[in-house]
Amino acid sequence: MLKGHVFKEQIFGHQIFALFINTFLNGKNGVSNNYKNGMQVTYSGNTLTIQSGAVCIQGRFLEEDTSTDIVAGTDVSYCKLVIEIDLDKQNTETQLSQASYKIVKSTSGYPKLTQNDIVKNNAGVYQYELARFRTNSNGITNFLDMRTFLDFDSIYDTIQTQFQSVLDELEEELASVEDGSAYILKNNIAIIKGNFTLNPSSSGSFVDTSKEINLPNGFTYQNCSLISFGSTINQELGYSYDRGVDDALSLYQGAFPKLAVINNQNKISIKVYNKMNDSPTYYYKIILYKE
Repeated sequence: MLKGHVFKEQIFGHQIFALFINTFLNGKNGVSNNYKNGMQVTYSGNTLTIQSGAVCIQGRFLEEDTSTDIVAGTDVSYCKLVIEIDLDKQNTETQLSQASYKIVKSTSGYPKLTQNDIVKNNAGVYQYELARFRTNSNGITNFLDMRTFLDFDSIYDTIQTQFQSVLDELEEELASVEDGSAYILKNNIAIIKGNFTLNPSSSGSFVDTSKEINLPNGFTYQNCSLISFGSTINQELGYSYDRGVDDALSLYQGAFPKLAVINNQNKISIKVYNKMNDSPTYYYKIILYKE
């Protein structure tokens, strides 16, 4: 006996659940590969036997709980064994009328199946092919298994792998982005992190290096203030927030003389003064407040 799941008056009775399952499976149909006998189809003479198993068709589950025999006939035909869902029919609490096995036939070639959008319309007919074959006076010939399979374990593993990959990528970007990108917190606070290379000094006097950074979206020179400007040339030591002093330890911690100004071009102008004869990478972190 064919039992219905996600059908009116049956075990599940709501089309929205079918929509969810169909969306989750990206519109794919198929037999569960690890449930009972996987709805395997065998034949003898002119009789087909559908073994036990479960299938999901356009978000609706059907279960073959034991097995079902169908007589194919002895006429000369091209045939497809299908499960047909017809949502225009009405179920009862004891009878599933909206789904059935059917053999679709043609004398000129394998027939085209009816596959309406029963998810969007919650109406119409959708046929899912289990097998195709030919019939004649001797019975069934040229039999082909046409089942597709849904490996739910692999689907979950794939989703989990893809999610973890995206999460790892986001964590890596958040940890390493140093290109002037901004992170906006609570709509009115933005953190901008970045880096650039300082110009070296050949004489021991201060040499400046300038850089301009775009304000993040929604922030303008008229509505925001620069409330913090941290810097370092050694990320293991963290950021220095003073204006810069002229001693070796302070410079090593990134306390270079510096200036940051929001100009009327909606940019932050940074100027950093270096008196060392090398060109360190200068890391900065700027915090903005928007009124």
